[in-house]
Amino acid sequence: MKQALRRELTNIVFLVLIVAAAVVIYLLSRAETTETAEQPTQTAAVVAAEEEQAEASTQAAAEKNTPRGVPEAVFLTHLATCENFTATEEGHNKRTYALAFGDSPPVEASLQYELQDGCISSLEITFPLPVVPKDKGKTKIDAYLYESAQKLVRIHGDAVLAILGDALPASDAKDELQNVSVRFWVEEALLLKKTGDKFEDTQGGYHFLAYRSQGDVAQELICVFYLS
Repeated sequence: MKQALRRELTNIVFLVLIVAAAVVIYLLSRAETTETAEQPTQTAAVVAAEEEQAEASTQAAAEKNTPRGVPEAVFLTHLATCENFTATEEGHNKRTYALAFGDSPPVEASLQYELQDGCISSLEITFPLPVVPKDKGKTKIDAYLYESAQKLVRIHGDAVLAILGDALPASDAKDELQNVSVRFWVEEALLLKKTGDKFEDTQGGYHFLAYRSQGDVAQELICVFYLS
């Protein structure tokens, strides 16, 4: 009798172990199936993120390589139709223009530009500074020259602002140059008082340089704008 009970108990324990093993195998198999099912989803997400990052990098590189300056033809068309000043070409293909602002007499300046891949890369605008006689003199001619020089002095700042405020943004293909930056540059340039004085600044990747120099006849205010 006892032996029979022991056999029955052994069989029951054996069955329990078999069932437990089967349950463990089922649970492990199910976990592996779930993990395998999730892996493609995670892989797809990683691939999508990598593709998005690659696309962003490509776009950033393309924008970096895009010239900041407008094509030469676009800039020359602007000079020909500009209403703030007149521009006259000085010799064919010399990339130099004579500028005039106002009248009776006008404030004169000269503009030179450089190209990179057919687009404007820099502008250099030179403003001869007016020479004012010490007094009106004794003749009508002397008085006229004196008054003309005084007028040039009065409108010189307006001329610098009008020309730079027009030409610099017109050369910018990205339309990112701020008017407030140009005005700040002009104000600082006009504060230069003697030969050798210099002002230099960079705003948003655009570089501006202004300095006073002694020309053949009078001192000059030279302003250089770098787009690249």
